[in-house]
Amino acid sequence: MAKKRMMLYFGSFNPVHRGHTALAEYAIEKGLCDEVAMIISPQNPFKQDIIQAAEMDRYTMVEIACRNSRFPNQIKPSVIEFLLEKPSYTINTLRYLQQNNGDMMDFTILMGSDLINTLPKWREAESIIKEFDIYVYPRPDAEMTFSTERTTFLADAPQYNYSSTQIREALQHGEPINRMVDGEVLDYIREKKLWKAEQQ
Repeated sequence: MAKKRMMLYFGSFNPVHRGHTALAEYAIEKGLCDEVAMIISPQNPFKQDIIQAAEMDRYTMVEIACRNSRFPNQIKPSVIEFLLEKPSYTINTLRYLQQNNGDMMDFTILMGSDLINTLPKWREAESIIKEFDIYVYPRPDAEMTFSTERTTFLADAPQYNYSSTQIREALQHGEPINRMVDGEVLDYIREKKLWKAEQQ
């Protein structure tokens, strides 16, 4: 029996937005994988100074976004990094997944052009570079300056001119974010007073 092709999409998703979902849908639509796991990172070692919403709030928002995507049976949230040692190092997650699911799944990684440029600084980067296919989507104003022999650049992947940082800033200033996030995600943010509450 063929292994399931599982694409791992790591992120703080603080909050998840339409651009994140569109990239996961693109990966399914283009046949790059059978499923996308959106892995919510509890603590990114490179983002320790950023105020993050609680883990379960971010998980719930990703769960909503996945459910409302065009491929809800193939795009799913994952809490795997909540269960592992913190801060979250990608290599630890990859090793855990390979040890526990490697006989059933082949894993690939999806990341932005800004992120792959930092890959050489990651813990055990050489192992990630050697062992995994990496799919890279373009980020505005972030040209890919590093790649591996197993890197595929997705030149036609959807691009969005906003980020989670801009969404948080808009919320703090009382500006609308409807075009940037799923409607139910927005309802959840309002209900929980996420980010906006920092200013009160």
